[in-house]
Amino acid sequence: VVPVPVPGRRSLARKEVKSTVTRYRVLGAARGCALLQLQPRTAFPEQLPVHLTLLLCPALGDHEHASRVGRVLGVPFLLPPEAAPTRTQVLDEELLRRLGLSPQQLRHLPLHLHLQQLVLP
Repeated sequence: VVPVPVPGRRSLARKEVKSTVTRYRVLGAARGCALLQLQPRTAFPEQLPVHLTLLLCPALGDHEHASRVGRVLGVPFLLPPEAAPTRTQVLDEELLRRLGLSPQQLRHLPLHLHLQQLVLP
């Protein structure tokens, strides 16, 4: 997935890019973690994990996209897809300790996205 800041109408018409929208709200945050409420306004596979990664806060257990978020001196930045091969999500030691996980257990941590409500028109 490559973010396109402002895709043109021709790009959308030729289906070179997909227009996706997710609304989000921070419900709580503490020590580098946040609980978010996500509301996808469009429905594409992988939309929510990708949008969270583009916001530089991948979902807990997102081993597919989390490797795109790098850090330099504690500041997150987005790596291009070709520079970030898929690998087990990396969490700092303090967060692993708070979760009660060892680095070996982390690769078995499932993606933490949960459906609260489904509304069909």
